[in-house]
Amino acid sequence: MRVKPRTSSVMQTFLAAAGALALGASPALAEDWPRWRGPGQDGASTEKGLPDRVSLDAPDLAWSYPIAGRGTPVIHNGRVFTLGYEGTGADLQEVLLCLDERSGRRLWQAAANDFVSDVIYNRYAIGAPTVDPETGNVYWTTHTGLFSCYSREGELLWQHSMMDEFGRLTYPNGRTGAPVIDDEFVIVRGMTSGWGKDGPARDRFHAFDKKTGELIWASSPCGPPKDNPYSHPVLEWRDGKRLLYAGTGGGHVVCVDARTGDPIWRMPITIGGVCASTLLYGDSLIAVHGTENLDSSEGGRMLAIRLGAAPAAGTPGPINIGVDHEAWRNGLNSFSSSPVLVGNRIYLTNYTGELNAADADTGAVLWTHKLAATQIHASPAAGDGKLYVPMANGMFYVIRPTDAGPEILSSLQLEGECLGQPAIANGRVYVHTTERLYCFQGPGALTATKIISAAEIQPGLGSARRLQIVPAELILTPGETVSFTARLIDEHGQVVETNRGGVKWTLNPRLGVTSGPSGELIAADSASAGAAELEGEYKGFKAIARVRVMPRLTFSEDFESTSLSQSREGATFNAYAFPPAHWLAARMRWEVVEKDGGKVLAQTLDNPIFQRTMSIIGHPDSRHYTMQVDLMSDGNRRVMSTGGVVNQRYLILLKGNHQEIEISSNMERIKESVPFRWQPNIWYRLKTRVDTQSDGSAIVRAKAWPRDESEPSVWNIEVVHKNGHMHGAPGIYGFVPQSRFHLYLDNIAVTAND
Repeated sequence: MRVKPRTSSVMQTFLAAAGALALGASPALAEDWPRWRGPGQDGASTEKGLPDRVSLDAPDLAWSYPIAGRGTPVIHNGRVFTLGYEGTGADLQEVLLCLDERSGRRLWQAAANDFVSDVIYNRYAIGAPTVDPETGNVYWTTHTGLFSCYSREGELLWQHSMMDEFGRLTYPNGRTGAPVIDDEFVIVRGMTSGWGKDGPARDRFHAFDKKTGELIWASSPCGPPKDNPYSHPVLEWRDGKRLLYAGTGGGHVVCVDARTGDPIWRMPITIGGVCASTLLYGDSLIAVHGTENLDSSEGGRMLAIRLGAAPAAGTPGPINIGVDHEAWRNGLNSFSSSPVLVGNRIYLTNYTGELNAADADTGAVLWTHKLAATQIHASPAAGDGKLYVPMANGMFYVIRPTDAGPEILSSLQLEGECLGQPAIANGRVYVHTTERLYCFQGPGALTATKIISAAEIQPGLGSARRLQIVPAELILTPGETVSFTARLIDEHGQVVETNRGGVKWTLNPRLGVTSGPSGELIAADSASAGAAELEGEYKGFKAIARVRVMPRLTFSEDFESTSLSQSREGATFNAYAFPPAHWLAARMRWEVVEKDGGKVLAQTLDNPIFQRTMSIIGHPDSRHYTMQVDLMSDGNRRVMSTGGVVNQRYLILLKGNHQEIEISSNMERIKESVPFRWQPNIWYRLKTRVDTQSDGSAIVRAKAWPRDESEPSVWNIEVVHKNGHMHGAPGIYGFVPQSRFHLYLDNIAVTAND
């Protein structure tokens, strides 16, 4: 997608058709809304002829479609794409829905299961899909981090499970946000806990090649997460660099180089997360949050940050900036609703249900008007001199704002709750509720004028200064060969040269990987599982690729070959070792120790934040397999820990305090259990099996028994899941309540069913 200049007026972004076609852009009806915050990144449209009145009668209502949703639709080239969810219980699925723009008729949809998540109260589809105007491809991220690219006609082109591949975390609030298209990049963000330097949980940005799905860069610009935000990034060219700005879960507003992922600066502003999207206005970035400020006990603030800060030449970022970079601040606040910019006026709904107006030059609050008792997530959109304002209670307003105050032109009670921002395209206004997608029209609906967005003026191409190796991170399996692209980029991050091959590697002999004549990496058939950062060289430039060798099926781990070379003061065990390096979200959560005459895996008790933990230990494409693990809990008859495995996106646990075997995926979707009496300080064996069926269902089975006894012939529990999980990485799970009693695992085995 061609992103528009740093200005509040999207009128500057249009060119004559002939000039724009020379840039290679794709034509679109005037004016499409291909991404969450609209064509100008600010929630505003330049269209005229938009509705003054909304009602459920024709001609005001063009059509509606019955699909529950909590986000924002996007519109491109005659089609409407929106996120929703349908079904109940174990059969509930998130969907990407494609509708005909004129009639609202369904053209196609894709569906995805919830799996191993914490989401509650149907908090799904809180975000938006994104359309790439160049290709027409549609990008979608589910709350579990299933990140997919579909063609305009609904063909799945590529997909990443961010949970299985990068350790994406889930949260009960389900906030997901939307991908960002910028030139050849598609950028997604979310909390991840991976391996190596990416092991600590952080709010990270991952930039993929939008056509191939290969990772180009990943960035961790801030500290530990405090919330799960969905602040939508905004981008601009400044001082010759393509920059990305966003609020983060670490309580910062950050600036990242969008071509390299290099953090530039960060500004800590709150003890919580910054969930609302930012606004670019001239030489300032406007941000708002709704939790306690770092420099006062007040809750929330709106502020304008002066742009242009950067690390000194040759010094890595990010640099911390503070109050000296504030242009202004005021007392407006918002937890998750994002502001909209019209000229030099900012409009914002806050969590107490008020619509506010502020001066973007000075921060002065012009007025506040009460619309509802509360507001969450939903944001206004603007166009044709009007605001389109959805509220959490389902009320939808058309308001003409002036500096003297708001004039309410129309209001309508919609079916369900509003939690997304309206979208505006081709004379129509769209708003999604938890019950329906509504399409309202004005006199200018579906005009046929062709308008093409212009590319921003970029700096001239310079000489090569840096190497990027693509993919920047990958998984190899024994016997597999992967090729790489060397990208030489200039000082502005623009690509000077690409070569699919030619990378020369400095290899790590412990990884069991060799290189081929064209720079490919080859995992030997006998390669052991492991992880390493490998240095590659091309034309004198060097860069790193992060490589994991992951077994498919079958594999096992008994920890006996592990050297216990670590120690720390005050630890329960005199010596320990870190868990295998290729496991995700494992280091500092698990440790290999000596127990009962052998080496076992113990859940670490040092940090209460990790009292509940899940680590991915196998390949994301694994399917149709059996997992077995020995486990034991310290404790007593009143308090025990819980342990188990993740088998093909099903969580199978021995629950200590409940004295049962449980099979779940999301607690509100799939959760079935049977009693199982087990005692502390005794080893038990848990065996689980998932069988996928030709009709798309899955059968999940589990049994447990004391380890020193024979395996029982029957399963303790069997669950049939109609919309089964067809694949998923093996993993381990532990819950040590209040970090009081250790959980131990041993003899982990993953075996193909056939």
